[in-house]
Amino acid sequence: MSRAVPSTLPPLDDRGLHAYQVLRAAVEIFGRQPGELDAHELSTVTKRADQARDLENLVLTTEMGRRVSVPDVAIDDAVKRIRERFDDHVMFDQALKESGVVETDLRRALWRELAFDAVLSLVGDEVEPVTNAEIEAYYAAHPKHFHRPEQRTVRHILITVNDDYPENTALAAEKRIDEIAAYLEQHPDDFDKQASAHSECPSALEGGLLGDVTPGKLYPELDEALFAMDEGAIAGPVETEAGFHLILCEKIQLGAVISLNEAREKLREHLTNQRRKAAQKAWVSSLRA
Repeated sequence: MSRAVPSTLPPLDDRGLHAYQVLRAAVEIFGRQPGELDAHELSTVTKRADQARDLENLVLTTEMGRRVSVPDVAIDDAVKRIRERFDDHVMFDQALKESGVVETDLRRALWRELAFDAVLSLVGDEVEPVTNAEIEAYYAAHPKHFHRPEQRTVRHILITVNDDYPENTALAAEKRIDEIAAYLEQHPDDFDKQASAHSECPSALEGGLLGDVTPGKLYPELDEALFAMDEGAIAGPVETEAGFHLILCEKIQLGAVISLNEAREKLREHLTNQRRKAAQKAWVSSLRA
């Protein structure tokens, strides 16, 4: 059974609410509990908590804020999502206890957060719809945003260099990669099997698959070799700071311009979100003024 939440705002000096907001800021900023922070870190999260409290009070004391409602089921879902971040309920309860937060405080704080989000959503709903003319103007003004770069599907085999292991000294690693390369000259279709058997990269679990890459994503030496290859070709050995590689260019997807029709709906969503955020920011600024 869900617990009731207050129909009015918690007072400004609500210690449980403040403790929750400090806990939330500590996890968001530092990934730790407040009790694990040093004095400077604790000062940072306390300032963030105070800012969150003040902003929530500013928004929730408006006419829209006083009228907004949050169903218990939404708070139940929010509590559940927070619980799921912990390994078990014991750790969740311990984190609350160490921060001085009881579950009633948690529910009240989540009520405020959800109400705050609901008010800003209502403010965003009041913006004018983005027109086709605005979409077309944005598309024309930002041509670089609508160029799809060339992609290549690549697999690789890596033999690392590590002088602490006899089989991975520079000479031994180069010899091993040369032997694999010689085998692949005769059996190029076995690249994935050779990667699974010999590669010292985690991608060996997927037959050496690195996926679809665009220029500039790999080591410079691999990047230069990959984007000079034909589809289906194998290149290497290529030496990088990681060791020696063989690479297979499985597929080439040439670069292309994304058409206005392809981009239209995503652009509409993007421009609408921009407009909503701008309206929300302006509205909050007007309250502060």
